Amino acid sequence: MPLRSWKKAAAAVTAGSSLVVAMTAATAGAATAPRARKLTPVTVAYVPLPLFEPLFVAMHDGYFARNGIDVKLTVVGSGQSATTLAATNRVQVVLGGFSAGMFSAINQGLNFRVVGSMAEEAPGRAANGLVLSSSAKASSPTAIAKALKGQKIAVDGGAGSTGAYLLALALAKYHLTLAQVQLENLAFPEMTSALQSGGVVAAYMSSPFLGQALSSKAGRLVAGAPVGVPATGVIYGGSFARSSLAQPFFDALVEASHQLQGNKASSKANLAIVAKATGESLTALEAEPPNRFSPDLAPPVAVLAQMQRIYLNNHNLDYTKPIPSSKYVVTSFSHDAH
Repeated sequence: MPLRSWKKAAAAVTAGSSLVVAMTAATAGAATAPRARKLTPVTVAYVPLPLFEPLFVAMHDGYFARNGIDVKLTVVGSGQSATTLAATNRVQVVLGGFSAGMFSAINQGLNFRVVGSMAEEAPGRAANGLVLSSSAKASSPTAIAKALKGQKIAVDGGAGSTGAYLLALALAKYHLTLAQVQLENLAFPEMTSALQSGGVVAAYMSSPFLGQALSSKAGRLVAGAPVGVPATGVIYGGSFARSSLAQPFFDALVEASHQLQGNKASSKANLAIVAKATGESLTALEAEPPNRFSPDLAPPVAVLAQMQRIYLNNHNLDYTKPIPSSKYVVTSFSHDAH
């Protein structure tokens, strides 16, 4: 990070004392020479998706470094798979989706906390949603419900995943629950061909795969994700949550979030940062629907409570009584961020 600029003191001296003053100034200069600030490493497990744009912008623009933090990234397949790493301090922070596995880990006593949110669905063109196969000719809500009931629906991660929660919200539009359909665990890239072949009657998809399925006429969107509902976020390991770097780390994320408000999240400069971090092409990112981020990245307490209820109702959890949010959510980091 840039070093501080130091002003040199100037003093008027007489000819007889010039040598003494020069020696004193040299000694003072040596004692006050600027030193590079030592950064403390913080390991972040993340899924390389545009959903986590504040992380990438904060790194690129030096917000972490300014707060004394050297972020070390490690890629994981899902947030669920990294909660154990956070609980045991093998990583300090996780950015990923919330899931049934996370709630089960909380119930088992693993030491981590949900401290923030990440991307929300923005108004306008859907970035996530339920796609009904073109082979299903249903058009009215009643006919769509009939076409979906009892049928296979593709979800990345299957039952208990973030996608399953979002699917439950989509099905509610047609007065259906997860228990009334069959969940098929398919990765996003496999969903379009499954729709075309008849392997599934519908799929819960995310950009850019959602757009590809619609443009290829493999299916049509029958329910977009609800606007303003973050299903991904920031998780701190218990030890890190108590450390002196916990607030500065969150401050850096929030500072980046402030740079992504309105249409700034989709600016060419910011999308170029995302492209480099995720490996997606800039052209593809520019064609995708925008993400939206809460200015303070507050943890989505109400969303998490709803998510837990859905998993409980679908018997995806190994306990029956909801865990209070006070046991696993910390709101102070977003509240105190500056």
